[in-house]
Amino acid sequence: MHPMRKLRLTVIIPTYNEEENIAGLLSRLVVQPDVEIIVSDGGSTDHTAEVCARFPVTFVRGRLGRGRQLNEGASKSTGDVLFFLHADSIVENRVFDDIPAAVKSGFRWGCCNLGFDRRGLAFKALAAASGMRARLFSSCYGDQGIYCDRNLFFSAGGFPDIPFLEDICLSSKLRRYMSACLLPGRVITSARRFREGGFLKTLVKMQVIKMLFAFGVSAERLVKMYHPVYKEGLCDRQL
Repeated sequence: MHPMRKLRLTVIIPTYNEEENIAGLLSRLVVQPDVEIIVSDGGSTDHTAEVCARFPVTFVRGRLGRGRQLNEGASKSTGDVLFFLHADSIVENRVFDDIPAAVKSGFRWGCCNLGFDRRGLAFKALAAASGMRARLFSSCYGDQGIYCDRNLFFSAGGFPDIPFLEDICLSSKLRRYMSACLLPGRVITSARRFREGGFLKTLVKMQVIKMLFAFGVSAERLVKMYHPVYKEGLCDRQL
């Protein structure tokens, strides 16, 4: 990778029924210069596809499963650096300068600082803990926005083909190569899961799920505890 050449960024967004969120993210992304945008959809039954059609993005249709969707998007990408984002994210503009600067400095993968679209001490503490986890343990979560040098991503084998917790697995692969970089810029994520499920209840459930995953419970089983769409059996039909 030539140090003077400008690195091209590809943003990859997995979606499933995100018609209420995706337009807000895409409207902010399309104004960024020379950024490729790929929406990798898992079979949305709402108007996600129609909303995306209003923007200059590549829309990829596939089967539901976040790891699979992210890999499918990556396989269609042309950028030097891949940036994986959730559909309910807001990205600070500086992130699009932070990422190429970090990669050119040798920090080939990492994530952003986290913020929430809701105020409160509890959310500030959770955001700070996410940054500390990334900095100390090189464990980056999808809601922080994960970036990775293209060659490193494919050398590591990409995401596992699982519907959930794929970010934990990718971090585990990538930190065998090098530590993660925590970028100064922020990704603001939606607090909707905490609003709908209650802050403490949701936080405890998340930690229990991660612990069970660490002890060998499959992501296919755990996702049904977390995502309503999989509880309804869609997971079994489409995975």
